[in-house]
Amino acid sequence: MNEPQDVNTKAALLSAAIEVFADKGFDSATVRNICSQAQANVAAVNYHYGSKSGLYAAVLEEIFPKKEDWQKLDSSTAHPEARLHEFVRGLVAEIYRMGSDMTARRWAIFLREMAKPSKHLDFIVRRQVQARTDELRHIVAELLGPNTPETTMAFCSANVWALILDQLLIQPILERLTPNRPGMDENIDAFVDHVVKFSLGGINAVKK
Repeated sequence: MNEPQDVNTKAALLSAAIEVFADKGFDSATVRNICSQAQANVAAVNYHYGSKSGLYAAVLEEIFPKKEDWQKLDSSTAHPEARLHEFVRGLVAEIYRMGSDMTARRWAIFLREMAKPSKHLDFIVRRQVQARTDELRHIVAELLGPNTPETTMAFCSANVWALILDQLLIQPILERLTPNRPGMDENIDAFVDHVVKFSLGGINAVKK
């Protein structure tokens, strides 16, 4: 193989793999599926990525933002209630503003990992989840005040996460319920305001 052809084939495999893994998940996707989509020889995956697992790792590296891309909010100036609003607004925009096919495929892969974790889930937690979890926990700790039991802090943080992720996790059910829940596209700002208000109400009730 010459070098330009190698580069083109490698890129085509990565692009095809993003689609196939989003559609089928890691276990069900096959090298043959991916190579057929990329119009590449079945040996190309091993040549460029070492294995299906190596290709999946490259896909995750490509579609999930780096830890340092999460902009931590300045705790020295903003009130924790304002920081909670900014946190929720940023995360909701990241999840629900489907500005590209890549965003939709990222969350399709994320949901498949939730349903059937692969050995690569550790990478997703490190890359996508940990920094955001740390930030939310810090905000919740400030809202609850000192000497709050660890379990209470964990439960409150989990409750905020649940409110944010609910629509993503059960969208197929929501589409079939009567009456329908309003779509997110036109209601993101209202959704953010509601999540923050509901979260603060719960946290303040727990604090009392």
